[in-house]
Amino acid sequence: MFRPKYFMLEEKWFRLTLNEEKIALRAISFSERSDLMNIWIEHGAISQVTLNRPQIRNALNQEIIYELIETFSKLGQDSGVRAIILHAEGEKAFCAGADLSEVATLGTVESVRRYFSLMGTLIETIHELSTPVIAATFGYTLAGGMGLAAACDFVIAAEDGYFGLPEVKIGLFPMVVMAPITRLIGPRRTLELALTGRLVTSKEMDRWGFCNAVVPFDQVRSQAREMAELISMGSPFVARMGKEAWYQTEDMEYHQAIEYLQNMISLIALSDDSHEGIKAFLEKRPPIWPSDRASD
Repeated sequence: MFRPKYFMLEEKWFRLTLNEEKIALRAISFSERSDLMNIWIEHGAISQVTLNRPQIRNALNQEIIYELIETFSKLGQDSGVRAIILHAEGEKAFCAGADLSEVATLGTVESVRRYFSLMGTLIETIHELSTPVIAATFGYTLAGGMGLAAACDFVIAAEDGYFGLPEVKIGLFPMVVMAPITRLIGPRRTLELALTGRLVTSKEMDRWGFCNAVVPFDQVRSQAREMAELISMGSPFVARMGKEAWYQTEDMEYHQAIEYLQNMISLIALSDDSHEGIKAFLEKRPPIWPSDRASD
C-alpha cells in the first residue's frame, strides 16, 4: 500500500498520493496533514497533537521527530491557537523514548549526531513556543518521552503511570533530555534517575514537582482540555508575553530579573488587551480581547 507523503515546497504543503496507479500531487492546508501520519493533528483554538505509534509504545524515530518539529513550529506561528495539548494513542505508553530499532541502524558519527540533534531541536522547539503546551501522559513516559513531557509547560499524568530514564541499562545515557528534566526536578533527582534507571510513579513525580496534576487514566484528556480552556479565556497577547517573560527570567540574577519584569509589565499595561481587560472588569462583563480579533 502506498502511503501518502507530505512535504513543503516554497512554504506550501503538498500531499503526494497514488490512486489507481496514478500519482497525484495536491497543495493542501496545514491542518489536512493530520491523517495517515505518525501523528494526528486537531487544529483549532485549542489544538491537539497526538502521537500515533501505539504498536511500538509511540517510540520516536526520525520521521515522527521531523513531523513534531514541523507541527509545533506551525502551530506556534498561528496566533489563533491559544493552547496545545500533546497526547498519544494507546494505553500502554505515552512515549517510550527513542525507536531503538532505528537507533541500532545508525552506523556513522553523522547519522548518530543527526538523530540526537533532531531530538534536541524538538525539545527546544516546544520549550520556546510562546503558546502554552500541555502534555497529557499515561502508562510509560520514558527516556526521550520523559524529555518530551518536560519540554512542555504543564504535565497532566495518569495516576497509574511511570516515568523514568532507563537508558543506562542499554548502554546509553539521557544526555539531551537531562536539560529540561533537571530544571523541573533538580540535579540530584535527575542524576538519580539517570544512573539507576529506576522507574518512578506519577504520584512520586508529582511530589517532585514534575506534574501539575495526577488523575485517573480516563480523565487525563479531559483534565488537559479543561486546563487549555482556562488558559484560552485569558488574553492571548498577555499569555504569550507572560510565558516568554517567565522563561526568560529562569537563569537571570535576581535583581536583573526584577528589572526585566518591571519593563515587561509596563509594556503589557499599555497594551490594548490590558485596557480592555480592566475596562471589562470595571463594567462587570467578559472581555473581548483585541489580540483575539486581530488573529481572525
